Amino acid sequence: MKKLFLLLMIVVWTGSTLFAQKEFTAKINHATVYLQGAALTHTATANLKSGTYDILINGLSPDIEVSSLKVTANGVLISASEFSNDFITPKEENARIQKLQDSLETYKRQLQEARDELTVHTHLLKLLTDGTLYNMQQKEGTVSVADINANMELYKSKAGALQRSIDQDSRNVAKLQETVNRIQKQLTQDMAKDKQRTGVLRLSVSVPQTVNTEFTITYFTDMAGWVPCYDINIASMDKPVVLKSKAQVTQVTGLDWNNVKLTLSNATPNRTKEAPVFKTWFLNFYRPQYSRKNMVEGVQLARSNSVSYATTSLEGVSAVDGEMASAQSNVAPILMDEYVEVDMQEVAVNYNISVPYDIPGNGKEQLIDLKSYDIKAEYKYYSIPKLSDETYLIATLSDYEQYNLLPGYATVTFDNTFVGSTFLRPNATEEHVTLTLTTDPRISVKREKQSDYCSTKHVGSTTTVTQSYLITVKNNQNKTVKLTLKEQYPISNNKDIEVKLGDVVPSATYNKTDIGVLTWDVELKAGETRTFSVTYSVKYPKDRNVNL
Repeated sequence: MKKLFLLLMIVVWTGSTLFAQKEFTAKINHATVYLQGAALTHTATANLKSGTYDILINGLSPDIEVSSLKVTANGVLISASEFSNDFITPKEENARIQKLQDSLETYKRQLQEARDELTVHTHLLKLLTDGTLYNMQQKEGTVSVADINANMELYKSKAGALQRSIDQDSRNVAKLQETVNRIQKQLTQDMAKDKQRTGVLRLSVSVPQTVNTEFTITYFTDMAGWVPCYDINIASMDKPVVLKSKAQVTQVTGLDWNNVKLTLSNATPNRTKEAPVFKTWFLNFYRPQYSRKNMVEGVQLARSNSVSYATTSLEGVSAVDGEMASAQSNVAPILMDEYVEVDMQEVAVNYNISVPYDIPGNGKEQLIDLKSYDIKAEYKYYSIPKLSDETYLIATLSDYEQYNLLPGYATVTFDNTFVGSTFLRPNATEEHVTLTLTTDPRISVKREKQSDYCSTKHVGSTTTVTQSYLITVKNNQNKTVKLTLKEQYPISNNKDIEVKLGDVVPSATYNKTDIGVLTWDVELKAGETRTFSVTYSVKYPKDRNVNL
């Protein structure tokens, strides 16, 4: 009997060894984020004795490209794997969610009561209006003046109060609706976070001998991405432009990325692309079919309006108290350039960031600093006095293509003042990027009509109008400046209207005859005044009018 019991215990122990189930939680430690999508790397440490195991690894994103899933571990044989979402293990609603739900119900009830009040008062006002009109428009008999006055006094005394009630009800409805919407949004966000799914990986594993191993899980998910953006800082005109590249990283993978190493890439993975080929183009007769269609193009996902800064963890850099910070206020700031490596590959650019980041999974944009570059710039003034009497300072950037920048929005700061934003298109065909920095009243420009040279003549069946303008420019600075000045003359697209460009003094540097724009590129010495004049004539039938 003892031998039978011992044999049974051995069988049970052996079975538990051969078919034991173990569960581990994988930690994400690296993310390669693409413009659309991300490749995530998780690790899970396991100490396994010899035998066969059914291993569950949780803590993965629920939204993955299953075909991209790869699992490796030293010292073990992975014979099968299966990925699924864990919908079974619910999370209990916390007190915050319950409180939000109670508040939502209360405000919804108040909102419905306010709507009912609005409906009642609106109907009462309509009944009063209709009744008054009916009383004053009786078809049988004549309505006396006394009856008219009585109806008017009744309407005046009642209608005003009802209208004020309607106005107050409308304000209450709008305010309560706004509150309900705000609570609903917050509740939706909190419930999504509290009840989010998790990805679970089931592995069949054989272990020849006891081993302490690490499972490495990599996969691709569409639920992340980044957008390049820039800060352009111009301290003064005698210094190069500092262009700081940044990244707005967003992820809704169902996980919070804590202390994760990041690589940002402009590659486009997980997309099979084939070069196009022609198919035979057969012609045939057809009868046009017409249908009503709703053509919608360019649908974009709205991003959150709030942009927060991603949390970093610099090794060897510790926080200091107020006294230490004050004593070391002259210490140079630590720049992210030291922690970002740019890897130029054949078809992609990767930014490898050695500092770990915290990227929450709430979908809010996290702003990350990347590299800074000194860009060459040429400064000049720009004026179109026909459209504006102000002169603009323009910066023209060049030689920036060597940095393999990506298209993105850029904020521009000049002399510590925010001057606006622009969109950088490094891959465009233009060789330069032009930035408008500020206006400068020290470069004065005045445009006036020269009456002595203007005339209107009627000869036969035609009218000829001659216009002449004088532009005066003065440099009130104490240094030489470059100026681009533009003036316009009309262009005719009608054979009955003839335009002739007359004297242009001095000769323009460029004359765009297709659009009728004259350009002078000049240098003005300190205190110098120069004049520019343009004359043109327009000939057209005298019985017609021209938009001159």
